Amino acid sequence: MFEQKEVEAKIHELYPDIQRYGIFLKVKKDRLIGAQNYLLTLEKDNRTASFKLDLDDVKQCMAGNRCSLITLELEKFIRQFIDESYSISEAG
Repeated sequence: MFEQKEVEAKIHELYPDIQRYGIFLKVKKDRLIGAQNYLLTLEKDNRTASFKLDLDDVKQCMAGNRCSLITLELEKFIRQFIDESYSISEAG
């Protein structure tokens, strides 16, 4: 398993728009015994969105690849609360 701070740093690296739009990002490991999920929370002002990442998603991210779930959720969050015309470019 990866450390929460490492995952947060990598997501910030892969998705610079998080900082650009002033979004607070928090990653927490699932505390259930044997669980390998992470909870990712996006916050801006009083708006919050949370979703689970499984270990495979986190491994992809830590390998330097954008995760489709993070891409979709971040785009949805920014479109809904910040910029209706926003879209994330395809990435590798």
